[in-house]
Amino acid sequence: MTLLTREAVINSKPTFEMVEVDVTEWGAIDPETGERQKTTVFVREMTARELTKFQTTGVVSKNRKFKPEEGIDVEAISNMRERLVIATCCDADGNLIFKPEDINMLGEKPVAVLERIVDAALKINNLKKSDLDEEETVKN
Repeated sequence: MTLLTREAVINSKPTFEMVEVDVTEWGAIDPETGERQKTTVFVREMTARELTKFQTTGVVSKNRKFKPEEGIDVEAISNMRERLVIATCCDADGNLIFKPEDINMLGEKPVAVLERIVDAALKINNLKKSDLDEEETVKN
């Protein structure tokens, strides 16, 4: 048995779990058939820092009252699904494909596609659907 050292962790190349998700609704339309081309996107595991940022941006403790005057980011809470898509959708090399400024555009897309991505992101990052429940997040 080998005992892990700090140097081994520093020198290790991180590998992130990724899953492929069908997003054919976002695919290009084949000019010959008029049908959407099969399209997929990868959803990846977040780093510890990315997960902490996602969990803390706009989130209100369930143990205290929601008080807008405290400067709570209501928009961040209401866009949690879109933020999760931005934080986890990537190309085959694991590079994120969306930017924070894409949040409004994603919010205008059909929910069925977003939910498939969100479900994959929740599973791969060991999160629960209730972690995205805006009402639970801002409830007393």
